[in-house]
Amino acid sequence: MRDTARTAAPGGGRHGDSLLRRVGRGAVWPFRPPEDVLTPIALGRELQRSVTTGRRIVVSRPRGGPAESTVSALLALVYAHYRNDRVLAMDLGPGTGSLAARFGGGHGGPGTGLAAPGIESDSFADVEPCLAPVRDRLWLLPGLQEVIAEGRLDARTYRDKVLALTRFFGLTVIDRAADISDDLNRAAQASAHAHVLVVPATREGAADIGRAFDWMTANGADSLPRRIVVVFTEQERGQDRAFDYPGSAGILRGSGAEVFRLAYDRHLAGGTPIDPARVSAATHATATRVAVECLRRAVSM
Repeated sequence: MRDTARTAAPGGGRHGDSLLRRVGRGAVWPFRPPEDVLTPIALGRELQRSVTTGRRIVVSRPRGGPAESTVSALLALVYAHYRNDRVLAMDLGPGTGSLAARFGGGHGGPGTGLAAPGIESDSFADVEPCLAPVRDRLWLLPGLQEVIAEGRLDARTYRDKVLALTRFFGLTVIDRAADISDDLNRAAQASAHAHVLVVPATREGAADIGRAFDWMTANGADSLPRRIVVVFTEQERGQDRAFDYPGSAGILRGSGAEVFRLAYDRHLAGGTPIDPARVSAATHATATRVAVECLRRAVSM
């Protein structure tokens, strides 16, 4: 994910890998086994698969918090890096603008956002000035937090105006923030072709996911897990040493979901704008695999 920022140049924060690890990886680079070379190539090809209509991937977290914005930003950056079509990101989280902060830009300005005169045009040339460019092939729909706070974005407006924008993009990543059961969030969930649930890599996080899946089964939505990708995130090293990730992942996979663990990354933990050149190799690999799995599920819908 090479940084090609047009509105911001993150470039700050600690590197996700230590200097020793980076030097060691460079020393063994010429001697990598063939699968270490072929696997990224295969994943890249999967990420480039064409879509006939725009696919929407919704990212949420049962209890709220910054991790879902981090995962949303990583997914959008991966898609924009590998794909040749346009990618849109939007933040439905109230008040914070966390996704724009993670991008290091994309806050927009006068004449942008849902109130912009060209936002309902049938031409992308008219729509583009209403959006905030983040990087090559990646845009953010700015100003949604203000619109939500003022009560001007309800489920109907979301369906009529926001969803209409997604037709210009191969993929749209929607940061839905906390798993709030209001009309707007229900409309966002209903519009998803794939859903990412982000929880801490803890026993409590696993319990939250278990309760969510039990609710789906009890409410006749037992097919929904087949659209879901669960990401357990580590906010600090050794966050919960008693957490049984293999056991939890096995149970969730049995319901039809796919599961990943995003290990602690010093760069991501710093809360600075994400610089793709500074995330750890493990983060890069995990984010790529999560993006591939989300796309698979979104396309199969």
